[in-house]
Amino acid sequence: MAGKIKITLTRGLHGRLASHKACVAGLGLRRIRQTIEVDDTVENRGMINKVSYMLNIEEA
Repeated sequence: MAGKIKITLTRGLHGRLASHKACVAGLGLRRIRQTIEVDDTVENRGMINKVSYMLNIEEA
């Protein structure tokens, strides 16, 4: 069974690439300092790795 990852958006989306904005939206983040828990899947890890410079990642 897959674990959970807690992610927080730490930087804004203004001026970012459209593909990076889409990754953040795909993860379910909307606002700066919003924290959510997502499943630790290959798909989510790929999106997190792509925009890791805007996120704070913790194992939940």
